[in-house]
Amino acid sequence: MDYTSTGGMRSPFSPRVRQSISGRRALGLSSQKKTQSYSKYDSQQQTGDVIYKTTNSTLETYGMPLPVMVTEALTFGSGDLSVHMSPCGWCWIVTGRRVLAWPREITGSSGPTSARELTLPQTDLAHKADLVAVFYENNEQTMPSCVGVSPEGVVRYWASVGQEGAYSEVSCELAGQECDRLVTRVYCPEVTVGSLLLATTTCTLIRITTSKEGRPSVSCQTLRPPSGWLGGIGRRVSLLFFGSMPAHADTKLVGVVILPAVVPTDPEEESSELVCLLAGGPLLQMWCGSALHEHHLRRLLLEAAARAHLAPHGEPSTMEVVALDVQPAGDRLLLLLVMVSAINQARPNDVRYALAQISVEKAEAPRVVSLCPVGGRARDDVPPRCLPLGTRALLYTPAAIAIVSATPSSQNEKAECVEVCTEGDRVLGAAAVDGGPAALVFTRRHGLLALRIAHVDHSDAHQSFAGSPMGSPAPSDVYDGNLTLYEIDPHEIGATTTDACGKMKAAFLFHIRRDATAGKILAELFPVRGGGAPGSDVDAPLDRTTIAIATEMLDDVPAGDPRWRIATGASRVALGSSGALHAAGQLRDKHRAFTLFLDFLRANQLWRRLALVSKESGTGCVRTVRALCSLAEKLSAARAVQRLHHNGALLLDAAMHQVASRYEAEEEPEVVSAMSSGALSAADVVLRRVTRMLRVVRALATLPAPALDAQAAAAHAHSALVAITSILSEMLKVRTQWSSWSESETECEPFPELPVLVKYHTTAVTESAHNCRDAALRAQVLEASAALADLLLTDALSLPEHRFRTVRRELIYPYVSEGQTERAAALAEKFKDFELIVEMCTQRERPDPEKLYSYIDKYEHEGIAETTFAWLASRSGADRAELLRGLGARRPARLARWLANAPDRRELLALHQLATPPLHQAADTLLSMADDERESVNRMVTMASLAKLCLIASEEPAADHSDKIQRADDAVNLGAQHHALPRDVKRHYDLDQEDMRRSDPEELVQMYIDCDTPTLNEYDYKKALDLTDFVDDPELRDDLKLKIWCACIAREEWRHVSVDEPQSAVQGTVFYRLLELLTIMGADVESLLPPLEQILEQPTLKHIVSDPRLHYLLKYTYASLADDNRDTDMDT
Repeated sequence: MDYTSTGGMRSPFSPRVRQSISGRRALGLSSQKKTQSYSKYDSQQQTGDVIYKTTNSTLETYGMPLPVMVTEALTFGSGDLSVHMSPCGWCWIVTGRRVLAWPREITGSSGPTSARELTLPQTDLAHKADLVAVFYENNEQTMPSCVGVSPEGVVRYWASVGQEGAYSEVSCELAGQECDRLVTRVYCPEVTVGSLLLATTTCTLIRITTSKEGRPSVSCQTLRPPSGWLGGIGRRVSLLFFGSMPAHADTKLVGVVILPAVVPTDPEEESSELVCLLAGGPLLQMWCGSALHEHHLRRLLLEAAARAHLAPHGEPSTMEVVALDVQPAGDRLLLLLVMVSAINQARPNDVRYALAQISVEKAEAPRVVSLCPVGGRARDDVPPRCLPLGTRALLYTPAAIAIVSATPSSQNEKAECVEVCTEGDRVLGAAAVDGGPAALVFTRRHGLLALRIAHVDHSDAHQSFAGSPMGSPAPSDVYDGNLTLYEIDPHEIGATTTDACGKMKAAFLFHIRRDATAGKILAELFPVRGGGAPGSDVDAPLDRTTIAIATEMLDDVPAGDPRWRIATGASRVALGSSGALHAAGQLRDKHRAFTLFLDFLRANQLWRRLALVSKESGTGCVRTVRALCSLAEKLSAARAVQRLHHNGALLLDAAMHQVASRYEAEEEPEVVSAMSSGALSAADVVLRRVTRMLRVVRALATLPAPALDAQAAAAHAHSALVAITSILSEMLKVRTQWSSWSESETECEPFPELPVLVKYHTTAVTESAHNCRDAALRAQVLEASAALADLLLTDALSLPEHRFRTVRRELIYPYVSEGQTERAAALAEKFKDFELIVEMCTQRERPDPEKLYSYIDKYEHEGIAETTFAWLASRSGADRAELLRGLGARRPARLARWLANAPDRRELLALHQLATPPLHQAADTLLSMADDERESVNRMVTMASLAKLCLIASEEPAADHSDKIQRADDAVNLGAQHHALPRDVKRHYDLDQEDMRRSDPEELVQMYIDCDTPTLNEYDYKKALDLTDFVDDPELRDDLKLKIWCACIAREEWRHVSVDEPQSAVQGTVFYRLLELLTIMGADVESLLPPLEQILEQPTLKHIVSDPRLHYLLKYTYASLADDNRDTDMDT
């Protein structure tokens, strides 16, 4: 949050607008009420101007104004700049080789403070304040001494900072090591601080001793282990102290702490200070007199993390811990800031911070006293440093400071965070002080600030601002002269307004004054009623009023700007109005007012009661929380537009002029008149309407580009793309903050302008970049387009899956068509468009199978393998060959499972199984395909034959697959029966002579039965009888046999058979020849031939039964068959 406002400094030039709804009088927050707001701070008296305030902490200016040289260094200094604050009361800044030291406070009436300038030794590296120490060597000194060390190890000592030219210099022999920090005995005021410790980045310790006797001098001594110590520890530990170790995470220096000597419990024991050195491992080295102890704290910290439920990954073996900072927290107590992370790939981004208190009372056995997780997860930016503040701790980075719990007793207290968002401002350092504020914080813009912390009243914890999503986790509660809502009298509003919006505004103003009247107004205005599902009402009074006030707040006109003169009426209360004269300040104040309004909703239990409101478009409804999030996004968009306009972004003026002229009818008459006269610019009007800020984005995407100049059109597209991307990125940041803040309460919806932006992105890539001949400009357009595509795809993730796939294709594929495969691959990989990745890696012009294999290995568990299988299987023969030969060899089991999941892939599955033993799997697939084959008898026979070959070639015993071999034989025999159909039958049923559609055995039998051709002979009917063996149903099989015999008998011309010689006559019939053929072939004729009575009962043979002559011949044939069988039995 940008807390560095002009109002916060109480400048006499800041406009003081006292607003009254009636115009008669103005009642602001009295000084008495301001004093009451600090009552919880006890004896911590406010001595400076408040810069930032939350419920439980304030940041205020501290000490004397900064010396002129320091102010110039902070304002105009370039390059590295660092700050350090000493407990002795002095501060110093290091910029380049210059050291500027000055006292924080002036005692007596010595006048304005001034800085002392010193020059550090020459170096090729960057100097820093951590390698400078300002200290008093004795109580008689009026001016402190100073030691400065270059990164290479050149030590320069000044006996007095007031004598720049009088110094002594010596060089430490570090064998190429780099110095990291200089440490003094800050907890031993009774000991002469003429001895310091210098630590290198590879954990070497050097004692620096200064002397003022005679000529001031300085000496260096590398700390050595005690005699015999190396024998039991080994080379690694010895290198840790006086060897040059490589810069590794385990051995890189984290910090050095000197703990004071404690009074021994045994009078015979000696008391000595304890030097603690911490490496990132975390490795802890402790020097206590002549004794040296080393401990690896990883196991202790992980066990404590598991007890504190900080471990999200399960077993300690799956976690890693890294130390980030160490500070003294009392006698024989250290405060460690650690980072706990996963070392597996399941959740690689789950990294968290924690504060651990380590007791070193027993140097030989340190223990973890407590471990408190720090809320939220670690980010990828600069890791924080810590500063103990009793039961809490201050964490700070260049961009933010946070007050968090450091002990389990204060773990329930909410964290408070302040983000530094002003351009050029950053936190340079922090330090604890005795007898004053909780800590001192040094920022580049404000200099020295005092952090004061109140005693936490847990009964008032619901008023904490620690959960706000608006920029900073804690909104600003500064009594800012530019934010006019502090000047509005809530009593007057409550007395003069009757509508819900006015009453709720009065409650809000009472709330920010910590007045209990707010709760009473809300209880009367929005009473809690039973019945109905919570959160299911649409456009309830609470929801409508909340959105109306928030919308009005963001669209308020600036009260301090005389150009805005709008007749608002007596009931108009401008909560978002600002006294600032520039747009940045006005939007910042709207941000503050909106943040306070959100806290008001949560603190008064209104947040959980918010339900649904109708969409502005009138189509459907949306959760009220989501509507508030949308307003917050538009506010961030407005601030982004203002920054871009201030920095001179091209096209923004044209876009805002287009918006202002197109929607002029929506403005008040006074605003239109001011625009016509030139008093108000288009930018002023557009930036005031925060809730309509996306109009600027649409205008940027629809501004016409130069039609005849391709290079000018490309430059136009680049400017528009950069501006749109900057605005949308700020909106997405706010959305991300809201999502993490309100958990599942906010259902994200894509930008309303998403279709327009997708279309513009495509035009920029395929036209503006495509037609540009300047390679550098074309690359810039493509880079800006890719950044916009990334944002739009992130926004589109909330769309339904099918719509997201469409948008993803529209945004990524233009890069493929333009030959920008690397950009397309980066976007496709990020947003999991695996089909496009496969398509790019398998394109015929430049196939890249190795790259495809690398993607499959990388996203093995995300379905890219199956996407690749599907893509290649749907392509031509070459791609299918790559599927079986390439991927089949790399992922055989996975490919087999995928192929087996769909019946239409069995051909590929069989080919894959033929190449991957055991072969019986291929036989199973081929048999299944043969059983299901209907279109081609030849294909059925081929698959059955291949299956039999696989079974024969299989290494398994033949007895294990005898049934499968029989199935294959049956399929082959059935195919042979298809091919054995008589020519006349095939012609009768219009069957292909070479190949035919597969028919069931009963269908084939029926063809023989129904065919009326006279050319059928006994062999044909024998084939029909053989086909009945393929019929599984016994009844159907017997019925078919009966019909075959009947067809054979009915087709014979019995009228021409003579009864004079029946023996010779019946032998010429097809019926008798069939019987004779069956007998010759060894068939059991009696079982095949139905009884005569059953034959005579068939309707198809009625004409034979009714004719005695024919009846006789048929019975004679049966009798002849019986005599032949009897003769055969007698011969045998």
